[in-house]
Amino acid sequence: MGTIKMNKTRSIPITTISETIDNKSDHTEENQDKNNKRKKHKKFTCKQKIALVMLAIVDFMSFCSMSIMAPFYPQEAATKGMSESLAGFVFGFYALVVFLSSPVFGKTLPKIGLKCLFTGGVLISGLCSLVFGTLHLIEDYFLFTTFSFIIRGLGALGSSAYSTASYVIIVNIFPDHAGAVRGLLETFVGLGMSVGPALGGLLFAIGGFGLPFYVIGLVIILIAPLNVYLLPSSERCALETKTGSFTKLMKIPSLVVTCCIIVVIAMTWSFLDPTLEPHLRKFKLSPGNIGLIFLLLSAMYGIFSPAWGWLTDRMNNYWCLMTSGLFFSSVTLLLLGPSPVLSFLEDSIWLNIVALSLLGVSVAMALMPTYQAILDSALEEGFEDNLGTHSVIAGLWSCVYSLGEVLGPVIGGAVLQNFGFPVTSTVFSLLNLVMAVVGTFYFFLRKRKNSSSNILTDQVPAQAFKQRKSEIVIVTRIDRAENGKWMAKLM
Repeated sequence: MGTIKMNKTRSIPITTISETIDNKSDHTEENQDKNNKRKKHKKFTCKQKIALVMLAIVDFMSFCSMSIMAPFYPQEAATKGMSESLAGFVFGFYALVVFLSSPVFGKTLPKIGLKCLFTGGVLISGLCSLVFGTLHLIEDYFLFTTFSFIIRGLGALGSSAYSTASYVIIVNIFPDHAGAVRGLLETFVGLGMSVGPALGGLLFAIGGFGLPFYVIGLVIILIAPLNVYLLPSSERCALETKTGSFTKLMKIPSLVVTCCIIVVIAMTWSFLDPTLEPHLRKFKLSPGNIGLIFLLLSAMYGIFSPAWGWLTDRMNNYWCLMTSGLFFSSVTLLLLGPSPVLSFLEDSIWLNIVALSLLGVSVAMALMPTYQAILDSALEEGFEDNLGTHSVIAGLWSCVYSLGEVLGPVIGGAVLQNFGFPVTSTVFSLLNLVMAVVGTFYFFLRKRKNSSSNILTDQVPAQAFKQRKSEIVIVTRIDRAENGKWMAKLM
C-alpha cells in the first residue's frame, strides 16, 4: 500500500496496481463490446413493431382523453353554477390522483399481475371517458360537481395503472431498446396532449358536450383487448432489481433545484387549462377555434422540443437552457394577459396567439434538459448507471411534474376568479422569474465550487512506480465521496 500525504497530518491509502494483464479478460471485454454493438443494431421483430404501434395508440388516445375537455368544460361548468376556481381543481384533481397512486401501483403490480393492471387500467380509462360525456345531462349543481370529481378521479386511476404497467411491458418486449422506445412513446404522449384540445373543440362543435368523450372512450375500449395478446407471457422484468432511494435523491441540492424548476414549468403549462377559455370568451370564438389555439401552444412545444433536446446533448452546462427558458416564459406571460405592468398594450386575439406561440418555445427550452440534469446529479453522487436508477429517476420526474399539474390549475383558477386573467398571468410570470433567478444563482455558485475543486485536484502530482521491466504511471484525483469526505481516486 502506498500513501499520499496531505498537509503533513492526513494520509490517504492507495492500492498499487499489478503489471500483469490477463489476455483472456481482454478477449472477454472485446466479445462483450461486440455483443453490445450487435444488440444496439438489432432490428425490431414483427411482434415488437406491432406492440410499439399499439402502445403508441394507447398513449396517444389516453392523453387525448385527459386533455380533450379543456376548450369547453369550463363553459359547461359555469352554466351549472361551478366557480372558475373549482373548475380548475377538477383539472388538477386528475394529476393529483396520478401523483398519489403511481407509487402504490408500482408496489402492488407483482400481486395484481401485469396483464390485469395494464388491461384494467385502459378499460377503466375508456369507460370513465364514456360516462363523463353524460355529465351535461345533470342539472343539479351538487351532483354535477360531485360526479365530475369522481369520474375524473377514476379515470386518473386507470391512467396511472396502465402507465405503471407499460414501463414493465417495455422492458419485457424491448429489452435492448427500452430507453429509445420509452422516448418514442413519450412523443405520442405529447401529441395526445397537443391534439386533445383541438379534437375536443372540433367534436364539441359537431355533436355537443358528449361526442368528444364518446368517440375517445369507444376507441380506448376497443384497443384494450388487443393489447392482451401483446403482453409478455413471462414477467421476466427486473421487478426485484434494487432501485435507488427517493430520500437519498432528495438530499442532492442540484436535484432539488431542478425539481423546483420542473414544478414551475408544469404549473406554467397547466394553469391555462381552466383559465384560457374564460379569457378568450370576449373574442366570441367557437370551441373549435379555441381548441386550435390550444393546439398552437402544444404544436410550438412539439416543434422546438427536438431542437432543445439536441442542444442539451451537446452542452456541458445545459442548466443555462433551463434558466433562460424560465426568463423567456416570464416575459411571454406578461404579454399573454397582457399584464397590468404593460398597460400600454391593448388585448387582442393576435397578441394572445403570438404570446402562446412564444410560450410553447420557452417551456420546451426550460423542460427538455431537466431529466438529464436529474440523472447527472444522481450519477455524480454515486448512483449506478443502471435500470434501477433510471426507474427511480423517471418516477421522481413524473411525480414532480404531476405536482405542478395539480398546483397550476388550482392556483390559476383561484386567482382568475378573484383578480382576472391579466393578474393571473402576471403571478405565474413572477413565479418563473423568481425560479430563474434562484436557479441562475445556485448553478453559478456550483460552477465556482467545482472550479475550486479542480484546483485542488491539480495540486496532487502524478507518481511513477517501476515494477520489474515495466513502468506504470498512477494518476490520482481528489473527489468528494457520498459522506462528504475527500477521497483520492486512481485515474
